[in-house]
Amino acid sequence: MTRVASTFIVLTLALPACSGDDSSTGDTNTNTSNGSISTTASTLTGSASMTGTASATDTNGGSESNSMSGTDTQTSESDSDSDSTTSDVTMSATDTDATTTGSTTGNTTGNEPLCGNKIIDEGEACDDGTNDGSYNGCMPGCAEVGPYCGDGEIYDGAELCDDANDVDNDACSNACGADKCAELQVKLTPLPPKVAMVLDKSGSMVSNKWDHDADANTLPITRWASLHGVVTFILNNFQAKLDLGLVLYPSKAATQTYNAMACIVSQNPEVGCAPNNKNPILAAMPGANATNIYGGTPASSGMITALNHLKTFDQQFTRSVILVTDGAANCKLDAQTEQQRFEVYDQALHDVVGNAFNNDNIATYIIGIDISKVNTGGTQDGNPDNIVPFNKLNELAVAGGKPKNDPAEKFYAASNQIELQEALELVANDALSCIVALEEPPIFPQNTKVKIGPDLVPKLDTCDGQDGWVYVGDPPTAIELCGSWCEQLKITQQIDVEYYCKPG
Repeated sequence: MTRVASTFIVLTLALPACSGDDSSTGDTNTNTSNGSISTTASTLTGSASMTGTASATDTNGGSESNSMSGTDTQTSESDSDSDSTTSDVTMSATDTDATTTGSTTGNTTGNEPLCGNKIIDEGEACDDGTNDGSYNGCMPGCAEVGPYCGDGEIYDGAELCDDANDVDNDACSNACGADKCAELQVKLTPLPPKVAMVLDKSGSMVSNKWDHDADANTLPITRWASLHGVVTFILNNFQAKLDLGLVLYPSKAATQTYNAMACIVSQNPEVGCAPNNKNPILAAMPGANATNIYGGTPASSGMITALNHLKTFDQQFTRSVILVTDGAANCKLDAQTEQQRFEVYDQALHDVVGNAFNNDNIATYIIGIDISKVNTGGTQDGNPDNIVPFNKLNELAVAGGKPKNDPAEKFYAASNQIELQEALELVANDALSCIVALEEPPIFPQNTKVKIGPDLVPKLDTCDGQDGWVYVGDPPTAIELCGSWCEQLKITQQIDVEYYCKPG
């Protein structure tokens, strides 16, 4: 079909003459192209009218016509800023082929359902605003309700039974068993961490003395005497909070010889990790003033004994090692010669410590006693050659998973007994547990509340650097506090737990 269109449009805008405080002149523009447009503008008062007609005819006899009309009124005064505009537009089109179209545009409010507005609109079964399918909630899409008492399905954590009837005195009540539960409030303390103290009992601990009290006027004492005193302090203050154990490396059976007898370590701890272990540990250690302390520095063997012991405990317990040393590790397990045994650094120690942290979640704290920052050189003296002991302990602390937040010093370095006690106390505090065992798994775990004093601790899905608490185990057997709440628990050593709906 060939259509020849003929269009004629006339637009006229006329503004009457006006006067005011502003004597600005108006501008008139006229543009004509198969029609005309006339405009008169004034900065004061004006009105405009617009009319137009458009028609089209095709060779088959069809025609279209459109009409447009509008009025714009604008008023202003020189001493005020006010504008008022009125606009009305109507458009219509008619086709001789009997086709008519029309449209009207305006500010209207639709009634379409909107899932998530907390209003049950037409076509929706529910809308709680969340619509995540939770118990007594609404499913995504708002087309159906979520699980509820009476749907015939037992919802773990909210129901003990669900028989899908309204009989209240049968085997399952209309509360789906929740009415047969009682509230339980308990005060719980953290699970005591299992902490193995792996202590350097090499000959250098008595052959070397230091200024233990940072006072030049007092006589120096042996490093072993200082360590004995600090361990006694830790036992007095932490034996009720930490299940402490003891591993000596080398053992008391070691000799001061340049052979494997200087590297003997017991396959079992001198004292296993247990509460209130002060007396057994002190009895197993050489006395504070002992001088018959011999042997090399078989740290790998000491770590292996401690780790094998810690792995016997359930993983819900926090397990860690405190490794104390005054030098660099030797007594390599795979040494082929005595020189390899004593003069070569035991790099395997880093693997032992790193694997314990990465594979078994057992961290190792490193405490160094009077550690040298000077290269050891190549002298055959029973100590590893050509290393800087300070650097090696920095590396070891990182591998153990508990380095200090210090770019230059990653392990806990002590240059006297005062610093040694501070270091061991910091480590003992950090090792305190934030895991609290539950007497039994809660039947309705989503209703459990945790408090420290009057403060409600928020529930989290995962710690990940957040402050709150999470469940441990599935089903939950314990609660772990995270972030700042963990630090508070280490101080209070107690939380209040409210189980809502324990079967009665």
